[in-house]
Amino acid sequence: MEVFWTIKADITFEVIEAQFGKKAALKFVLKVNSISGLIEKFPFLFKSSSKFYNVIKATINKKCSLFYEINNTTIYLLYFWDNRQNPID
Repeated sequence: MEVFWTIKADITFEVIEAQFGKKAALKFVLKVNSISGLIEKFPFLFKSSSKFYNVIKATINKKCSLFYEINNTTIYLLYFWDNRQNPID
């Protein structure tokens, strides 16, 4: 399956990455690349969101999660979420 980043995923990734120092940002980028590779190979590896069954939540680290959606042969990375924020409504 192909993986596509939405505009919102790009923006939220940059916002969260900017919150880290240089060393931590590099670790974050490497972890995101690793997780996106896993998602490409095993799209159903992670658990569906409790609110939207077609949206899947992948935990990047304790501070950040990635939400994505699978449509036939394509995986869309929807957005990154700072887990320290208020819950999603």
